[in-house]
Amino acid sequence: MEKVAVYASFKNKDKKSISYHLKRIKDWCLIKSYDCTIYLDKVKDRRNLQNRKELEDLKDDVRQHRYSKVIIENISQLSNNVTELIEFFDFLTLNNCDIESIDGLDLKLYKKIIEKFNNKEEERER
Repeated sequence: MEKVAVYASFKNKDKKSISYHLKRIKDWCLIKSYDCTIYLDKVKDRRNLQNRKELEDLKDDVRQHRYSKVIIENISQLSNNVTELIEFFDFLTLNNCDIESIDGLDLKLYKKIIEKFNNKEEERER
């Protein structure tokens, strides 16, 4: 069984809603035969990845190579800050850890699109 980490963050959700989302993620892991550990943060906003205790714990465990991948429900579970998303993806890559979204979004493709967009923005600023 592949060891994976599940990261979820919730903003203004009630317990019933959080339970629904966590069950959905756990079912995904069961179908994929993943042995999962869940990291859950309640956040005030999704503008950045700062001040998230569970995310920091997850990153520490990724540095120790405890997981082969991180599972998220969707990209909005992380951040609305594109720069921080890319930095997080790079962090995972540097630590030989993949990321998988259960909504089917190819996050590697997402990262490439963002990088191309950022490169074009830098060219415009010159």
